[in-house]
Amino acid sequence: MITKKLHNDGQVFILEKNNEFIKLFKEFISSYPYTPDGLRHQKSYHEQRQKGKENFQAIVSAYESGEDISELVLLQLLPYAPTANNSQRNVWVHNTLVITNDIKEWFENAGWTKSKDWSKIGQAIFNFVCQCNNYPNQLVEACKEFSKLDYSKGFQTGMLTPILNAIRSNEFLLINNKSLKVINYFTGKSHSRKLTDYPVINATGKTLIAELGPNMRQTGIPSMRDDDLFDMFCHWLVAVKKYDLARNRPPIIYEVNKLLVEVKAIEMQPKYSLKECALDTGIEEETLFNWLKAIERKKQAIFYGSPGTGKTYIAKKLAKYLTGGSDGFVDIVQFHPAYTYEDFIQGIRPQRIDGELDYPLVNGRFLNFCEEACRRQNICVLIIDEINRANVARVFGELMYLLEYRDEKMPLAAGEVFSIPSNVRIIGTMNTADRSIALVDHAIRRRFAFIPLYPNYKILHQYHSNTDFPVEKLIKTLMKLNQAIGNPHNEVGISFFLLGNLADQIDSVWQMEIEPYLEEYFFDQPSKVDQFRWNEVKKQIDP
Repeated sequence: MITKKLHNDGQVFILEKNNEFIKLFKEFISSYPYTPDGLRHQKSYHEQRQKGKENFQAIVSAYESGEDISELVLLQLLPYAPTANNSQRNVWVHNTLVITNDIKEWFENAGWTKSKDWSKIGQAIFNFVCQCNNYPNQLVEACKEFSKLDYSKGFQTGMLTPILNAIRSNEFLLINNKSLKVINYFTGKSHSRKLTDYPVINATGKTLIAELGPNMRQTGIPSMRDDDLFDMFCHWLVAVKKYDLARNRPPIIYEVNKLLVEVKAIEMQPKYSLKECALDTGIEEETLFNWLKAIERKKQAIFYGSPGTGKTYIAKKLAKYLTGGSDGFVDIVQFHPAYTYEDFIQGIRPQRIDGELDYPLVNGRFLNFCEEACRRQNICVLIIDEINRANVARVFGELMYLLEYRDEKMPLAAGEVFSIPSNVRIIGTMNTADRSIALVDHAIRRRFAFIPLYPNYKILHQYHSNTDFPVEKLIKTLMKLNQAIGNPHNEVGISFFLLGNLADQIDSVWQMEIEPYLEEYFFDQPSKVDQFRWNEVKKQIDP
């Protein structure tokens, strides 16, 4: 039997429903967001998340102080409808409208829970939320473990995803009965409200919203996150318009969910400890840890130093550590004098389509990187090699603002609203012999943590501890050479000499890599260059 293809490969949105979605979304924009109910709805997303975060932080503090938190968890981490009764209680009011009365009476009357279990339930919910918050890549395991508990019945996606969305909005979608119905309708799936279905619903929903993004960014849309806008659309479609989602519903696709398979396939990078990183780089763990703290604080850092100090190598190893044991990934791009905003962010690119020349708007490397990062739950690292070789302020454009205000959105030059995903980290490298750090735009310096790298002779000594090369003599020569250079930003680094067969290569390395550099640096002092020609240096090293 031949069936009609409903999706492009890797796509979750049913292509046949594109016109239907566009028509419905236009009606939604013109009829709901700016009504009194719509305006209240818009405002509630930020307020609910903020209150949810505050509740969670307060409960964590109470738990660390040894207090009994089970009752607090039930009242302040679960979503309650804004009823008159609930408004008089110290509960977390949420638009999801899941709990309208006393949750204990509700669950006990339904036979799901016994009164003696509530303390264990509160602790289990707290443990589940903490695990998802601390290890979002373990969402599948967390949902399975919680659902196995004898007293977990009744706690489904609509009950537990509001708090996950509040504390980690970029990782976890808010899923309720309305949004679940709409996601199933436009993807042809049949996901249930069971918590064990949430990981794949979350992945499918995030991909669906990304695919619908261009159609949602219409004239007149309110300034909201795409996922909030989609959620409000779902509310309008199901509760206000009362759209018949059963009509023309495509056949349910009974197949292994390809998206989840792909997520699992890329779920975990190999584990890479800080100790391994220290061994590979020759840098002490304490130093690496301080660098990582700076990267986490600023979300972006630049390693700067003279040639051969291992900037790119160290950046790659730190990126490997940051993504180790997670579903994150590392990408690298090299800047150069011709690199532009259109290459990095977004721009018009000529393309020949069906024999005719077209000029579509095409995303650059950074937007593509961020789009992929949105599909991951953990840290993703973009390494920008030789960042100072381009006009950074011109290449970054609006990114200059977003680097400083990571939680905000901003329209790009082409009009698309963009924000940097919270799991994105940027590590740049900067050759100070190319361009002094003093010449870097002050706005760039303020947005990045700047980490200096100087020739580390200890690493060179450790590397050759098991070779026959007379490394001590080489180190003395390099120290003498760098003293003659007299500028830490132009010193000769040690990575030129990290070769296992250095004894066979040292003459070639010195004559073809070191001497040309010295000739350029001492262009007006040829006598200094002559002091460090290979014929003189080999007498000092005597390999």
